[in-house]
Amino acid sequence: MLDKRTKWLLLLSLMLGMAMAPVACVLAGTGCTITTAIEDGRKFKADICVPNPGGGADYEMSFDLEFDVDPDDPGSLQNLTVPCVGFSVDVLDAGEIANIDSRLPDPANQAIDPALPLRVTIEPPVGCGLAFKDDYDAEFDATNLTWVAQSPYRLMKAPIGGSFVDITAEVLPGSVRSRGCSGTFSEFVMVVDSVQDYANEAIAAYADLGLALNDNALGPTARSTLKSDHGVSQAAFVAGNYAEAIARLDDLKAHCGVLGGPALPNAWRSARDLVNLEGELVSKTGHVRFLLGRLNGDP
Repeated sequence: MLDKRTKWLLLLSLMLGMAMAPVACVLAGTGCTITTAIEDGRKFKADICVPNPGGGADYEMSFDLEFDVDPDDPGSLQNLTVPCVGFSVDVLDAGEIANIDSRLPDPANQAIDPALPLRVTIEPPVGCGLAFKDDYDAEFDATNLTWVAQSPYRLMKAPIGGSFVDITAEVLPGSVRSRGCSGTFSEFVMVVDSVQDYANEAIAAYADLGLALNDNALGPTARSTLKSDHGVSQAAFVAGNYAEAIARLDDLKAHCGVLGGPALPNAWRSARDLVNLEGELVSKTGHVRFLLGRLNGDP
């Protein structure tokens, strides 16, 4: 079993590895390896195999973070190296699973799947200088799991020890690939949602997005533009025109990309002194879009 000391040694070995070359951590006494690398200068990738403490099949998955890179802005992504990502993964014990389940949006109906009791943590070291603009795409690709249409798996993210939010933007075949985006970091887990009430979830997700559009950091022109997109999309949703609602959310996302900057703060750095509102708005928009897609017949 991976105890706390083993988890720390795993994290330490990853941080001491070469910055750009693949870093492999072989877990002592097992046939498992965790390999991390930076690909194409914009993607962090971890191929994960950790032993099952109960003696069953190993837990296998990959975890990716892919950042937006603006070719006209050399500073849009800085210091993306394996050590600067601050990656770790652990197998959750019963107490940790109970803790995470209690922090999910719907603890009565959402839970860690015993087939994949893994938590990925991304905590970039403050002094490393990782910085990016806009948002990143995060993906769990769970080899242990089997995809079915209307898959109940969801990708959740939380600040360390905080409440999880559903950032699912897609659930794709290929084992099970759950994908979302964000502008901040910390804990990531994949969970099972046993009661998928897309309509009521969409109502709540629209409300959450609308609340975020009231953030004082948002400039008045940007707020007016994005609130208009939100309102038109929500009206189409209420009318049952899901395709139109999705199209207007695409407008909102595109406008976030254009407005990012002083009117819509869009930067994050490891000093944690900036608020990446653009990344969070895009994340919330992507999740509403996922729910509307399911209502519109997406698998």
